[in-house]
Amino acid sequence: MDTLEELQKENKKLKEELASYKINGAIGLYYELNRFINTTVDIMRDNTLKGLLSASKEDDPKKFEKIMALIKNSKEHISDMKEIKTSLGLSDDEEKDKHRKPFVDTIAEKRN
Repeated sequence: MDTLEELQKENKKLKEELASYKINGAIGLYYELNRFINTTVDIMRDNTLKGLLSASKEDDPKKFEKIMALIKNSKEHISDMKEIKTSLGLSDDEEKDKHRKPFVDTIAEKRN
């Protein structure tokens, strides 16, 4: 049988999973795209153009093409992010944005 500690850990994990389903998908997408772009920038910083063009036998022969595809995708994601940010009125504070109530949920609230 599970111990109390194991049950508490499982309960916490399930609560976090449930909370993730309640997050507005568009808000989550905005911040995931932001993380993707930041990771792409990190990859670019770790590679030089000279290094990409003069790859050794151990290097991935498609590395240059892969990095260029990441850059192209990032440019498109930046445009998408601007549109999402504007349409949702995001603040760039991920925790604040993810925990605000979606407009649909505020419609049925009692007004004074």
